[in-house]
Amino acid sequence: MAAADLLVKLRNAADGAPLHQLATLSLDALLDQPVGVLLPQASFETLLRAGLEGWLRTPESLTALTALVDDAAKLLSVHQKSLGQLVDPEVQALTRALLKRPYSPDKQLVLTVIDRPPVRELVRGLLLQTVLDFARRASAPVAGMAKGLGGLARMAADTAKARTGTLGALVGAVTGEVERQVEKRAADVVDAALAGVFGEIADAVSDPKRAHEAAELRLAIYDGVLELTLPKLSRELVNLDVPGGAQLVREGLEAYLATPRAAQVFEYVAKSLHEREGKKTLRQVLTEAGALQAVRGEGLNLLRGWMQQVVATDSFAAWLDAL
Repeated sequence: MAAADLLVKLRNAADGAPLHQLATLSLDALLDQPVGVLLPQASFETLLRAGLEGWLRTPESLTALTALVDDAAKLLSVHQKSLGQLVDPEVQALTRALLKRPYSPDKQLVLTVIDRPPVRELVRGLLLQTVLDFARRASAPVAGMAKGLGGLARMAADTAKARTGTLGALVGAVTGEVERQVEKRAADVVDAALAGVFGEIADAVSDPKRAHEAAELRLAIYDGVLELTLPKLSRELVNLDVPGGAQLVREGLEAYLATPRAAQVFEYVAKSLHEREGKKTLRQVLTEAGALQAVRGEGLNLLRGWMQQVVATDSFAAWLDAL
């Protein structure tokens, strides 16, 4: 067969044509190769590490996240819907069913997570402010009486000299001392109550007897998230210092990659994957993942398209003619 006739056949893009058959044979040969042969452990480890290190060194690593967040903010600001209106009812039902499942983590684990110094200070401040506000409201009648006594003292001071000053000044001093004692006692009460507060939170989350309450709490939080509108989320994204955060992430990852621990992690990941999946063919791995049909179909389309572009070039025609 002449090269020109063969070229015509190869450039036929129809289903079942020689090019389609060649693409199918090529893809099936690839799928039947062991994963360990396609990507040896050393190659996988090097590729994974080099890819991450190389990307971090590029200016695009800083601009990519910023652009992504900016695009997301613009897209969200256009719509006025809430997340609940966008998420399919079936997905919401599934999520709610999962959140309703009984789950009681270890109490000490919960305390380890939530009882941190910044969280403790935040809760302490809230509790202290609440107690002080209540104390001030409760002492309002006493304060009114003190003002009355102050007026009486001034009148008494006009008619009789008190050796220790006016009665009003005395009452003011007593009132100030009472307020100081209230604040001190309130702080002591709050400090003593903090352990109980965190213990109650941990019990609400971890006590199997209160699993229903914990499920209701998770559902309430989930419902609150679904009520968030897209413009609100857009404003929060805009308020983020994304470039600054991206710079911190890049610096942190670069510092981590320079440590011996990072090399051990990459080696461990590559070794684990190859021990578990290396002897399997790519077809087996995809079949176990339930993705063979989808990957094979999409892969065949991509491969056919790429091969059609190759055989359509003058360079391929010249190569075939020379062959």
